[in-house]
Amino acid sequence: MTPAVESTAAGLTAAGFNRTYNSLGVGTPSCWWSSIMVVVILSLLCMASSAVEPDRIFLRDGSTLSGNIVEETPDTYRTLIPASPAPLSTNVSVKAVRYVVYGTSAKARTNLRLDEAARALGANDPAQVRFLPTEAFGEAINEAVSSAQLRVWILAYYISGGSHPTIDQFYVSLSAKARSGVDVQVISEFGKGTPMPIRNDTMNFTQTLQDDGIKVRFIQEYRVMHKKMLLMDRDKVFLGSANLTGSAVSSSDEFNVLIESEPFASKAEADFTRLAQQAKTSDELDY
Repeated sequence: MTPAVESTAAGLTAAGFNRTYNSLGVGTPSCWWSSIMVVVILSLLCMASSAVEPDRIFLRDGSTLSGNIVEETPDTYRTLIPASPAPLSTNVSVKAVRYVVYGTSAKARTNLRLDEAARALGANDPAQVRFLPTEAFGEAINEAVSSAQLRVWILAYYISGGSHPTIDQFYVSLSAKARSGVDVQVISEFGKGTPMPIRNDTMNFTQTLQDDGIKVRFIQEYRVMHKKMLLMDRDKVFLGSANLTGSAVSSSDEFNVLIESEPFASKAEADFTRLAQQAKTSDELDY
C-alpha cells in the first residue's frame, strides 16, 4: 500500500483551513461571527463525511476491508483505506474478492449501472432490490417466511434440512406457516440428469415436509429444472444461485436478490404456475 497524495477532510487540508481562518481577520469585531460560522460549517462537513458508511470488500480469505472504492477496473478495486495522517491507497484484485457492499445506495446504483440497465430494459416498475450474498440470504429468507401471510411458493433444484441452524430454522418456520393455513408449495427436481445423492436427499426430506402440510412436487423432464426462486405473498421474490440447503447459507459462495414488486411477483407467479402444471407428486415419479 502507498500513501495517498493528500488527506483532504471536508475538502480542505489543515494548512488550507488555517490560511482561510487567518485571512478573515480573526480577533477583529467585524469578522468574529464570520470566523465562528466557518468553523461551524467545516465541523458539520467533517461530521457528514464521517457519517457516510464506508464501502466494504469481503475477501475470499474471510477478511474484510473497509474504505472508499474510488475506481473499479476489470482487474482491481482501487480503494482508500482510512489511516493516519492520510488514507492509504491500495489495489484489491478482483480475483481475491467474494463480494462488495457499497456504503450508499447512490454509489451502488452508479457502480452497478442500475439506471443504465433499467433504461436498456425499458423498466418502469419502482421495485426495491436487495443484494444478498451467502449469509445475508439465509437471514433474509428467515425474516420473509416469518412474516408471510398468504403464500410461500418455492422452486428449488435441491432441498435438504437440519444441516445448519439457519436453514433448519427456515424449514421450521415454513412448516409452522403451512400448519397455520398459509399456502406453502415446493417444486423440486427429480430428473435423470440430477445426481442420485441429490435426488435421494430431496426425496427423503420430502416426506418430512409433506407430514407438515407442505405440498411437494417434482419436475422430471428431459432437461434439468435448475431454477431457484421463492415467491412470498404478493410482492416478494427471491432469485439467485442458492439452493435451500445448509451450505447455501453458510459455506458456499452464493449471490441472490430480493425483489419487492407486485408486477414482478405476478410474472414469477406465472412461471411457477406453468411448472406446477408439469410437476408430479412423489407417487407419480418414474424411478
